[in-house]
Amino acid sequence: MVTRRPFAIAALSPLVLAGCGAPSANSADSMDRIEALHVMGRSGHEQDVPKILPSLSSEDPLVRWTAQRALITLTGTTNGYDWAATRADRASAIDAWVKWCKDRGLTPPEAR
Repeated sequence: MVTRRPFAIAALSPLVLAGCGAPSANSADSMDRIEALHVMGRSGHEQDVPKILPSLSSEDPLVRWTAQRALITLTGTTNGYDWAATRADRASAIDAWVKWCKDRGLTPPEAR
């Protein structure tokens, strides 16, 4: 008789570990940041936009891409941001996001 318990335990381990702590968009770990961005993007709350903005300046292109997708999901726009653009072009678009936040009474992050 073949037992399937080791497989079941291995399959459930990521789910159990995921519950150990909430992912943070401020985490030093890119995977934690990416997970937090996914959660915020699916939240449906525009109030999460300021929390996403710092990730637009990340050195990690996957973090930037995920942040862009989260913003599109929440707002329906990129505000001219392109995760693969030059740092200068990204900075201009981030300024547009800061303005977007201020126009809606949301407090944008102080520094990028």
